[in-house]
Amino acid sequence: MLLAILGFLAVSPPQVTQPAATTDPAVCAVDVEAQMARVWSDYEFSYDVPGGPMWLADRGCYRAAADLSRDYLAKGPLLSVREQAITQLHRARNLAYAGDESAAAQAAAGARRSDQRTDQEIPLDWNSYVQGLYAFLVRDRPLLDANRERLLTSGREGDAFNGRNLSALSTCFSRSYTEAMTDPACWPPAAPAH
Repeated sequence: MLLAILGFLAVSPPQVTQPAATTDPAVCAVDVEAQMARVWSDYEFSYDVPGGPMWLADRGCYRAAADLSRDYLAKGPLLSVREQAITQLHRARNLAYAGDESAAAQAAAGARRSDQRTDQEIPLDWNSYVQGLYAFLVRDRPLLDANRERLLTSGREGDAFNGRNLSALSTCFSRSYTEAMTDPACWPPAAPAH
C-alpha cells in the first residue's frame, strides 16, 4: 500500500498517460453508499474494485472521484490524520485533472499533515510536496520552486520522485495541471540509476 501512495504521487507522464476527463454517467456512475462502507486502504488505493477513487480516475472520471472522496471524508469511517491527508491530496489531484484548479487548491490546502510519521511509512517530505502542488494551483511560483528545491535536495528517493513532479509543474507553470502532468516536454529527464 505504501508503494501505491508513492506510485500515485510520482506518476511520470512520459511513461504513463492519464485518461481524458469524462463525466459520462455510463462510465462514472457508482454506488456511493457502498463506497462509504469500504475500509479506507481498499477504498483509497484499489484500481481493481469498482467504484473507488483510483478506479474512477483510471477511467477519466476525475470529478466523480473527487466528489466521492469528499463524501467519504464526510460520511465514511473516521480517518487518521495521515489517511485524511492522503485522501485530500488525491482529491486535489482529481479536481485538478477535472480542470477545477480552484477547488483543487482548496483540497490541497487541507492535505498537510500535523502528525508524526510512522516507521512503516516511506520516508518523504509530505508537506513540501503538498505545498508545492498548492503553490502551482494558486500560481505562487516562489513557493512552488522553494518546495521543489527542498524535495530535490533531501537525498530521499521518494522526495526525488515528488520533486520531479514539482519540476514538471514549474517548467510548465503557465499551463493547466493536466497539461503539465501529461506533456513530456514539461518533465525533466529521469535521474540516472545509482
